[in-house]
Amino acid sequence: MAVLAKPVNKISIIKRQNSSQFVQEFNTNKVSGEFLDSCKKAANLFAKRK
Repeated sequence: MAVLAKPVNKISIIKRQNSSQFVQEFNTNKVSGEFLDSCKKAANLFAKRK
């Protein structure tokens, strides 16, 4: 199966009055270290090469 991707050349602009809200939401939606570790372990199970 082929996967085709088109690059996106759009830049998001955040207004000054919304910047603090954006930073708060960004920080709460960050991926945790535990989740990254579990993803690495799962990738090792399915990987055919290291």
